Formats: sequence, C-alpha cells, structure tokens
Amino acid sequence: MKSLRHAPASSVFALATGGLGALACLQTYLTGRSGLPPLDYAIFERLFIFTDDWGAVLQVAIVLLVAASPGVRAGGARLALAIADRPMATAMAAVVVFATGARFIYHATPFAMDESAQVAQAQALARGHLSWLLPVDLLDRMIPPGFRGYFLAVDPTTGRIAAIYWPGFAALLAPFAWAGVPWLLNPVLSGATLLLLHAFAVRHFQSHEAGGWAVLLALASPEFTVNALSFYSMPAHLLFNLGFAWLLLDGRISRAFCAGVLGGWALVLHNPVPHALFAIPWLLWLSLARRRRPALLAVAIGYLPIGIAVGCAWPAYLATIGPKPVVLTPQATGVVAAFLHMVGEAFGMPDYKVLCAKWYATCKVWIWSMPGLLLLAAGGLRWLRGPVRLFAASAGLTYMVYWFVPFDQGHGWGYRYFHPAWAVLPLFGAAFIARQPVDSPSGRAWRQWVGGIALLSAIFSTGLRYRQVDAIIGRHLAQKIAAPDGGKWVVFVRFQRGLYSWDMIQNMPGEGHVITLMSFGVSADQRLMASALPGYRPQLSDARGSLWRAVP
Repeated sequence: MKSLRHAPASSVFALATGGLGALACLQTYLTGRSGLPPLDYAIFERLFIFTDDWGAVLQVAIVLLVAASPGVRAGGARLALAIADRPMATAMAAVVVFATGARFIYHATPFAMDESAQVAQAQALARGHLSWLLPVDLLDRMIPPGFRGYFLAVDPTTGRIAAIYWPGFAALLAPFAWAGVPWLLNPVLSGATLLLLHAFAVRHFQSHEAGGWAVLLALASPEFTVNALSFYSMPAHLLFNLGFAWLLLDGRISRAFCAGVLGGWALVLHNPVPHALFAIPWLLWLSLARRRRPALLAVAIGYLPIGIAVGCAWPAYLATIGPKPVVLTPQATGVVAAFLHMVGEAFGMPDYKVLCAKWYATCKVWIWSMPGLLLLAAGGLRWLRGPVRLFAASAGLTYMVYWFVPFDQGHGWGYRYFHPAWAVLPLFGAAFIARQPVDSPSGRAWRQWVGGIALLSAIFSTGLRYRQVDAIIGRHLAQKIAAPDGGKWVVFVRFQRGLYSWDMIQNMPGEGHVITLMSFGVSADQRLMASALPGYRPQLSDARGSLWRAVP
C-alpha cells in the first residue's frame, strides 16, 4: 500500500484501468455461466457474453502492451498533437474510413428493425411521401405480426405503412436515400461530431491541445467508431446534443434560438426522450438566473417550428394509418393522451431481470470506450467549473432514467441508450489531460500513458469490433437467399431460432423488384404463390427458404 501511495498518478491510472478491464472480463464470464448455447440467449445478453468478453480482454492486453513499449507511449502523445493541428484532415480521413466500413463491414444494410424502419421511412420521404404502400393480400407475410405497432404503423385495409418513429432522422437520411447511399449519412455525421468535439474543447477548455485529445479519445472508442457505420439514429443524437450545448454556451440570444431549433429537431429524431434527458439540466440552468431567462425564451421559441409541431403532428398522422399499441389506443387517441400513454408504457419500476440488463449496459459503457476513459472523465469533472459541467448532469440523468425503462436495448453496439450523452467522456477526458502541466514529469507521463492506450485502442479495439460486426451481420444476411440482379423475384425467409430471422423481412419503398415474405412452410408458401402471385416459378429451396422468379 505504501508503494502504491507514492506511485505516479498516471501509473495508478494504468493499474486501475487494467484491473477494471479484468473485472469486466470476469463479469462477461459469470454472465454466461449458465452454459446455454449462444442462440438460446436474447440478443443483448448474447452480444455481452460472446463479443464483449473479447473487448474486455483486449483492454487488459492494451494496458500491458503500453506498459512494455515506451515507443507506443511517445507515439500516442505525438498523435494527439498532430490531430490538434489538423482537425479537418482528421475528420475527413475518419469519414473515409467510416464510409468504407459502412459499405463493406456493415454491408450497407440496416441490421435491426430499429434501423430498417428508419431507412424505409427515408425512402418514402425521398419520393415525396409520408408513407408507402404494400399489397394488402400480402401484408401478413410482408410484415411480421410482432412488428405492427412497434416498428411500423399498418393500415390493414389499404396497405399504407409508416415508421412509428418520429421522422427527424429519416428526414436526414432522405437525401442520401435519394442518391442511393443511405449508408453514408452516419459516417458524415460522425465526422462532423469530431470537428465539433475539437472546437468545443479548444473554446471551453482554453487549450489547443485539448481539441486533439478530445478527437483522439473518441476515435479510440468503439462506442463511437462502430456506431458511425450503422443506420441507428444515435450518431445524430450525439451530434445534435453537442451542437445544442455549443450554441447555448455561446451566450447570444440568436444562438439560443438556433439551439432551440436544433434541439427541436433532436426531439423528433426518433423519439423525444434522448434529447429531453440531455436538455433538462441546460434548461433548468437557464431558468435559475434572471439574466439568462431571455435565452430560455429564445430556446423555447426555437423548439416550436420542428420539435413541437412535428412532435405533435406525427402521432396524429400515425393515428390515420392504424392503431399503435405503444402510442395510440382506442382509449387514448388525442395527442396529449397518446403521449401520457407512451410514457406509461415506456417507464416502470425495474425487476431483477431489468436490473441485471442495466448493470450489463453499465459494463458496456466501460468496455466499448477507450480503456480508462471513464476514469479520465471523472478526473476532468473534478477540475472543470462553470456551465460546461452540465454535460455531467445530462449524462447522469440519461444514465439513471434508463434504469426505469423496463427492457434492454436488444440489438445495438455498446450502450446505445447512453450514446446521446456520450460526448461527456471524451470532452472531460481531454480536459483532464490538457490540465496536466506540459513540462512536468507527471504531465509527460500522463500524456504518454493515455496517448499510448488511445493509439492501440484506436487500432486494435476498433479493428476487433469491426471484425465482430462484419461476422454478426454477415451471418444475419446469410439467413436469406439473395435474389439475382434483374427480373422480379419473391424471397421466402424461414424462421431460424435465435437468429432474428424476421428482421430480414424488409420491403423498402421503390424496391418492388424483390418481395420478401415470411415462410410458413413449403406447402403454405406454394399455396400463397398459386393464389396471389401465379406468375412466379420456384428457382431454389433450402433451409433458408425459397426463391421464386417472375416468368415473362
């Protein structure tokens, strides 16, 4: 104990980082001790047990490698300074890497229904429509029953379909969908986030160096670099919330109004909760001092054109399509009643299973970030003063409230419910590093330890996660027979236990040359084709389903 008390603080940080990484390894091991086959676990637990274990092991290995390699430590510190000098070049290079990953590692394909519903809505918006049509006589095969009212609103009499999520993210996707590259949006948003992280750190921490560290710490975290490839709305939430805080801290009334407009869009990106939790501490801060109340009024006015108008109009529009269990019921058809009903469905006291899921999610925050990033952020919080500390309040509120959401996140990379407030970690971590005296031995030691860990994490942690994502999505896509280019096709997908086969039933607007249907067995599928699509002939049948081609 005596030697530990006299050890340099940076060495204690490295020791604690390795130790907590080892505890994370132990947690993933203990979670999977039931001995069940991987496919018997729900997807959230499966990803935690069988992918995050390697992420935790790698964190420990990275700390050991940095301890053994002075050259890596020095190289990481120099990299942070280089990024500080070239933020635009860094962001552009990151966009190229993310875009390549989105195209080839993420397979340019929405993976979970949370993603595909948004892409489908974007395809409809790109064609100038709020909804799209599917054949009424095929609805029961084109939309799995469990998806109705939870991912998609469905009118069974007309075949009209719309995503139940608020359409803000789909509106961002729409131009990219129109151009045929919807997979490019999140790489672009993530590059913009890196630029804003750099600018925010430089302005509010009064340190040119802090900007480079903020960017490097983000790039060293798979939480950031993997979600940048996805079709989830989380990267947009992260950017919009960071921009909201940037504009509010500017102090000018015009910027406060712009913050409200940006916040209003954030409210309707997919649902209002992520931005509302982030914004509440900032709005309370504006309200507590008379001199800041004009800015509060400007923010409130800014919320009106997008946040309030679209936020109220979209549930009302969905009510014209069909009942929606989460938001609209026969007993709650008004906008206010629908909102209250949604709140009642979305929140509740956690039981043992939910508590376990939230604890695993907490471990994910550690495992999916750069090793030790949470410790650095805690150090930055102790040093920072003023309204920038509101980031911590936003992150804390986001983290705590989701303990009362009575379900886990299902699919997703890292802890995606926390992602809208995740910027607190690289920002506060950068503030802590920039605070260390540059010319002192302790300051150099901190920069070298953190730089070395960040450098190896950016290479190996992201590399590991990209390989895992490629394997997971590749296995997912292998459940479906691929239709050849040209001609018109029907693809039946058979349910395979544990593999979320029904997520493969994606029928996007404008892609009518391929119809994807649920398989109810060979005989039932043949009867359906004979009655509904008699012009198609079978081409292939195997364990995945069957493929039919339209005969001219």
